[in-house]
This record gives sequence, C-alpha cells and structure tokens, in this order.
Amino acid sequence: MRILMVRLSSIGDLVHTLPVLVALRARFPDATIDWLVETRFRDVLASNPELDELVEVDTLGWRKRLFSPATWKEIVASTRAIRRRSYDVVLDLQGTIKSSVAARLAKSDRHIGFSRSALKERAAALLYSEHVSVNCEPHHVIDRYLRLLSALDIETKERAFPLVVQNEMEEESERTLASLALTEYVILNPGGAWVTKRWAPEKFGALAAAIAKEWKLPTLVVWGPGEEELAQRIVDTSESSARLAPATGIRGLIPYIRRARLFVSGDTGPMHLASALGVPVVGIFGPTDPAKNGPFGPNDAVVWKDVDCGPCYKRRCPGFDNVCLTSIEIEDVLPAVRERLSV
Repeated sequence: MRILMVRLSSIGDLVHTLPVLVALRARFPDATIDWLVETRFRDVLASNPELDELVEVDTLGWRKRLFSPATWKEIVASTRAIRRRSYDVVLDLQGTIKSSVAARLAKSDRHIGFSRSALKERAAALLYSEHVSVNCEPHHVIDRYLRLLSALDIETKERAFPLVVQNEMEEESERTLASLALTEYVILNPGGAWVTKRWAPEKFGALAAAIAKEWKLPTLVVWGPGEEELAQRIVDTSESSARLAPATGIRGLIPYIRRARLFVSGDTGPMHLASALGVPVVGIFGPTDPAKNGPFGPNDAVVWKDVDCGPCYKRRCPGFDNVCLTSIEIEDVLPAVRERLSV
C-alpha cells in the first residue's frame, strides 16, 4: 500500500492534519506514507516517525523568481519527481486548486478530496476521482480532515500529534531559559500571517504586566520572521515583566512551548502547536471562527467577540477598523488567563 497525503501549508493546518497521518499508520502499519508539502513548512513534519518521505515543492520561491530560467528548471524537476511516483491512494486534505493540481501529478487510480460544496475553491473537485461530503454543522477542521478517511473505511475521532524535536534543540532551549532566569513562565505570541489576527502589542504588554502582578510569573515573547519589532514593543510596554525570546525556527520553538505554564496567542501556527503539545492555551480570535479553527485542548479558552461582520476570514479588514480584535480589552482576556492558570 502506497499513500500520498497532500497538505502543502501552513503550520497550523499541518498540525491539524497530523491525526490523519496517525490514523493511516494505525490502519496500514506496513504502508508507505509520503507527504507533499511546501519546503518552507517542512520542519513541522521532518523526522516524523510515522512518515516515510517528504515530497517538497517551493511554490512561494517559484512565484518570487518566476522569470528566472533556474526557477523553471526547478518547477520541471519537481513536477517530474512527483510524476515518477505511483500511489494506491492520493488524499488531498487542502482542497485548493493548487493542492489538487499537485495531487493530480502523482500517478494513482484514486485521487480523493472533499465534495465541491465543501471547498472554497470548488474547481478543485474536478481533479478528484472520489469525493467525500462534509455536513454543514460547525466542526473543527481536525474533524473535517479525519472525515476524508471515510473513503478508506476509517472512522475515527482520535487526535494524536506526533511532533519531533532534536536533542540539541532541547539543550539549547534549556541554556537560553537558564540565561534568562526562567523556570516558570507564560508565553505571549503576538504575530500572525494576517494583520487582522494580531492583537495590539501594547495590550499584550499590559497583559504581561497584569500576569506578573497577579501570579508573579514572567512572560516570554516569541516571534517569527519579520516580527521581532512587534515582539520588542510588548517587552517595552510590559513594565519589565516580559523577556524577548531568541530567534528560532518552528521546531526550535517547541521546547520553549512545552515548558510554558500558559500560551496566549492569536490564531497562529504556534498556538496550534501549543494545543497539540497539551500546553494550556488562551486564544484571542478575530476574523476566524474558533469553533472551526480554535485551540482544541479540552479546557483551552478562547476570547472572541461575535461582531456583525464576522467571522469574515479576511486578511485585511474591509473598513471596519478590525473591530473583532480592537474591541477585545485586557479585562476580556484576564478571566480566561485566570481559568487556564488555575488548571
């Protein structure tokens, strides 16, 4: 049995798809299971014991260098590499035109995806040989992905998240935390790929100060590429209660998350990592629906305002001053923090 999973991006969505991998391995222990993924997100899956091989594409890099002859050589080489592979089953868990085209490149008699009505980019359904329907009731995206396995007669709601970190990353995090004099701490994560998901850094800073005052806990502010200035603004407005985390890749961030008492964040990949690792989470949500995209620990808390224009799932607010997030104040978040720190 040879199976190809297709979920190209991004961090949170890859984390949400891991239970599908675990379910496939449990049902087909001797199968070859590969995963087609964007190169920039490979670290979420690298060295995963449930996987046989990562098949990588670099569509973002290709778009940036579209007119370079070297780019077209890379595209042709990647296309040929996928075309050389034959699978018994190809599962497109992303459901976009891009992912369905990539999935179709792999040779298989069974290209399985969601039904047209369940797709935002409905043309993707034209490239599937089999379709799985999803009911219209609110459900978390993890359950949606697991639903695709019904095409293989697998029915499960088990959520397991195999995440691998190298020993040297664990040791590096221990040295860094010792240098910062941190044993118990709360993590604040202000970043986000969409500006509409970013709660104001000054509010994060005030939250850090409130946590220090009420629980005598310092905060560690983590950040990704291009977010260091944002994180520094939190440190600067935290009344000396927050510390800036070092630059890390996504796998290097995991040891810091594992040791945290609490993880406070918007709807971002690191928040979903924290939830997968079993760390208490408070999610501060704006344009996305926490019922579908929220943290998934049994006791995780979400702060969300049910505004008239939401959830809109827009990367830019269309003229409403991002009211879904700007209307959330420290006083709205502190009760959720108290609830999770009391666990």
